Amino acid sequence: MKIDEILEQLLDVLHRETELYRGMSSVMDKEKNAAIQSELIALNEAGIEKENILAALGFLEDQRRELVTSLADNLNHPAQDLNLTVISQLVAEPFAGRMKQVSSDLSALLETLQVANQRNRQLFEHSLELLRGSFNLFSELRPSSPVYHRTGAIQNTPASGRCVCDEV
Repeated sequence: MKIDEILEQLLDVLHRETELYRGMSSVMDKEKNAAIQSELIALNEAGIEKENILAALGFLEDQRRELVTSLADNLNHPAQDLNLTVISQLVAEPFAGRMKQVSSDLSALLETLQVANQRNRQLFEHSLELLRGSFNLFSELRPSSPVYHRTGAIQNTPASGRCVCDEV
């Protein structure tokens, strides 16, 4: 396969990856909104969408690796040393400029995804803390050691929890 064909295919794969990452960004926003509004169905749907996008990205990643290996062979350059910046320096125009542009687009998009991922992680960790607090509160309110009477009835012992505020 000629270098120009490999580069065209590589650019096509990179453009499809970029579109999938844009889709992932949209799904992460949906996930955030679903978490904030406690919409379990929407949250599950977002999780399924993310899994589908990740599967498609894995497929494209395999294609990209094969193309980079072929390109490395044609350029007589080690495949593990090739990234988009290096490729743009080793190939002629118009491919060099297109590689730089795709590299810039992907870098910006991946940075945005990392920020969104961190935001969602913090949101979920906070939600988990709230759930643990509620669970602990309810656990403290129930009798710690119920006592059974001869008849089999449970003797109610005073609640052992505390109430900080009478309003929620």
